[in-house]
Amino acid sequence: MVFTTITLASCGGGDVEESGPSGPVVGPQTGECISAKNSQTIGADDCPGQNTGPTTLAINANATDDVVQDEYDVYAIPSDSQITLTSNSGDADLYLYSSLDFSDDTLVCFANKSFREDTCSASVTDGELYAIVYGRESSNYSISVSNDCSVEAINQWVYRNMNDYYLYADQVPTVNPASYSDPSDLVRALRFEELDPYSGVSDAATRDAFFNQGQSSGFGFNWRYDASRNARVIFVYDDSPFGRAGIKRGDTIVSIEGELWNEMSRERFFELVGTADNPRTTNWTFIDGITETTKDVLLTFDEFTVNTVLFVDAFTNPDFSGKIGYLVFNDFLRTSEAELDNAIQRLIDLEVTELILDLRYNPGGFTFIARRLASQIAGPLLDGNTLVRYEHNSKYSNLNFQRNFESATPTLALDRVIVLTTNATASSSELLINSLRPYMEVITIGGTTTGKAFISTARTYCGRSLSAMEAQGVNASGVSVAGGIAADCYAADDTTRNFGINEGQIEGMLGSALDYFVLGSCDNGAALAKRTTQSHSKLPAFRRGAGLTRVPSDGIPAGLE
Repeated sequence: MVFTTITLASCGGGDVEESGPSGPVVGPQTGECISAKNSQTIGADDCPGQNTGPTTLAINANATDDVVQDEYDVYAIPSDSQITLTSNSGDADLYLYSSLDFSDDTLVCFANKSFREDTCSASVTDGELYAIVYGRESSNYSISVSNDCSVEAINQWVYRNMNDYYLYADQVPTVNPASYSDPSDLVRALRFEELDPYSGVSDAATRDAFFNQGQSSGFGFNWRYDASRNARVIFVYDDSPFGRAGIKRGDTIVSIEGELWNEMSRERFFELVGTADNPRTTNWTFIDGITETTKDVLLTFDEFTVNTVLFVDAFTNPDFSGKIGYLVFNDFLRTSEAELDNAIQRLIDLEVTELILDLRYNPGGFTFIARRLASQIAGPLLDGNTLVRYEHNSKYSNLNFQRNFESATPTLALDRVIVLTTNATASSSELLINSLRPYMEVITIGGTTTGKAFISTARTYCGRSLSAMEAQGVNASGVSVAGGIAADCYAADDTTRNFGINEGQIEGMLGSALDYFVLGSCDNGAALAKRTTQSHSKLPAFRRGAGLTRVPSDGIPAGLE
């Protein structure tokens, strides 16, 4: 059921001044307030700025890079409704507040992409929200308010988006959105699969909790089969059920409640362990990766905080004059900034002169974190230089933009970096590698990366987030990561060992990177490609641990866990 639809030109209101890209926007002294519930004008005493002089409208620092507005309108909106702002020119922006004071604290949603359609929704206890529509004098827009969250309504929204700003909108087939039972199925039918297997739909609350708050639920681990088809744990989050129980990378999962892991379906897994809404405690059996002994552990499906820095360490070797830092980084989340700052400061305190950045399982995330980390690795000499250029589809070529390196501290200011990669290394991880290569030596060791050259801004409707690839990037040299970044040196992922040094043994990919620093090169021939995790006795002494000194460290330092 649609509450109402209002279509009108932007009403008068005066000028709006901007004090900076992330500063406050000063509101005009007059503005028209319209109730979206009954199209009645709210009393002047309730309107921001009227009878009170200019009102400061605080715009969230991440809301926009270039706010220049001429006019604004305010609407009272029912809570829990979907607000859709449509503007043919794309120059109207939508901000949703929980109060008429229009402060940073009461801003609950903003949609300011310069596309034809923006959406916002939120829930408040008193049942009323206030939507501000900013526009230019020439803007014509419509604002629709709806509480229809049927699959058909969501599908129609997805279809409009994919035919508008989606990078390959000209390749989207004509379909009947109502014929799809799930929005995810619709996106798979619409996306240009040959170049884009990435666009998709997810649960908005789960996505927001993970990327913005670093919160997740489950058991907090990932795994893969090794060459002998052992289900090896490949990483664990510290605060998760696995982390709390001392399960670590290299351990083998054997069974849950006596049912073999290798024979278990996904459906059976959740029948056994439950869900976030219905968690269960179950008995898991593991084989310890170091002692090779069997251990039984009771584990409960639970919520946990994600640590994106998995490991920090440093190494020296008598055949190498520098000190080598090692940082395992797993996700580019909003919470990663503080973690990375602490990790880099620790490496500075350890006086490292080189860096091995382990991104082997990092699927990406926020590009602003990638830009910050790239700037911290390279140092101030690159401030202001081009990091990446992005291009939209031909309909929105006016929105093409670039991002530059910018000052970020603490900084390592290195001349080169070694990055560990696999086919799971994607998106912002590839952006970081590609953006540094025009300016410094970047050696990749491991395997070819995913090849995701796109960015997307998740757009939410009825609790579902659509991440449609909307622009593709190239570095300062015009190079894209499409097709993946090939490894300069091949190295197998040694899932049998934990990160770093354990019981005198160095994890294989780390060992390959340490070899490079000592030997100064790598052999990309067929012989190297045949190295396995069982062939350590044939590798250089450095990789076996002879002559290797571990700088005192507990792995992840205090404050990063």
